[in-house]
Amino acid sequence: MGQQETIASLERILAPDGRVDTSFSVVFLKGELAYKLKREIKTPFLDYSTLEKRGLLCKREFQINSRHSPVLYRGLASLCSGSGGIGPWRAGRTPPEDAIEHLLEMNRFDEDALLSRLAMRGSLTEALCGAVAAKVAHMHDAAPLVASAGYAEKFLQVVHIIMGQFCAAVDGILPAEALKEVPHRLQRAFDNCHDVLSARGSTGNVRECHGDLHLGNICLYKGEPCIFDAVEFNTEFTHIDTLYDLSFLIMDLHHHSLPKLAENVAKGYLAGTRTPWADYAAVMPLYLGLRAVIRCSISAGSARGSQSPETADAQQREARHYLEEALAFLS
Repeated sequence: MGQQETIASLERILAPDGRVDTSFSVVFLKGELAYKLKREIKTPFLDYSTLEKRGLLCKREFQINSRHSPVLYRGLASLCSGSGGIGPWRAGRTPPEDAIEHLLEMNRFDEDALLSRLAMRGSLTEALCGAVAAKVAHMHDAAPLVASAGYAEKFLQVVHIIMGQFCAAVDGILPAEALKEVPHRLQRAFDNCHDVLSARGSTGNVRECHGDLHLGNICLYKGEPCIFDAVEFNTEFTHIDTLYDLSFLIMDLHHHSLPKLAENVAKGYLAGTRTPWADYAAVMPLYLGLRAVIRCSISAGSARGSQSPETADAQQREARHYLEEALAFLS
């Protein structure tokens, strides 16, 4: 059975009352539950190409995210060929032998409770952002340490990869001078904080982080902020400086024109983790610039690939917005 047939079977078995499709997953919404399926795909940074790999990464996703938000993550499930139904399997056990697809089972939350939507409605409050800062601080303090020898030099390789991706994505979409100015400013920002990056790498600040910590991956559930959808498929995205992880959230708040809330989150996080302000001030121009450049590249790529002139125009405007923000962070 191909995966499209499997998805059709799940539609019949679950009779969902909603569905969310992304590039990498399909989420079936059923009553108070949600079932997440990984698409059968392979990219340069992600491999969901086999049932075995999807099963292992479902287990990995549950293990990581249930640490962050146990109230959201219920467990694992499989669609089995014998019964044609869905059966549970525990994170520490082997999935059923007759499994034809693996899923993550979650408690469903209201999509209007995503912090990204609250930001768009002007409904984010200082109190909520303070709770988020405390949650992220606790998450990072509890995160496992990872090998970080030569962190600055390794991170420079990441910077160069992002530079290359940016130049390829925006060529012909954004002004030509951006292809020179952005790499120049990124390199300058790296040079300015090289010593601090090296010191942070040698003092226990490179940990197993979330990897995709933006407002769209935080929701309000039963009155509390819950962080979900941490990256499970590639440690290049997650074995990072905790401040680089935080920078995505800070950048996103600035993108939504909420600089005061961004400042409050930063202050709350630094106090909660006892991180020196000098470290934050030194690395954030680079980290925020990189996050904005990545988002700029994604928007530009979407504009290039869109079949709709209206969508392409909107994505191009978004790319320009991120470019302006990146240049401001890197100024």
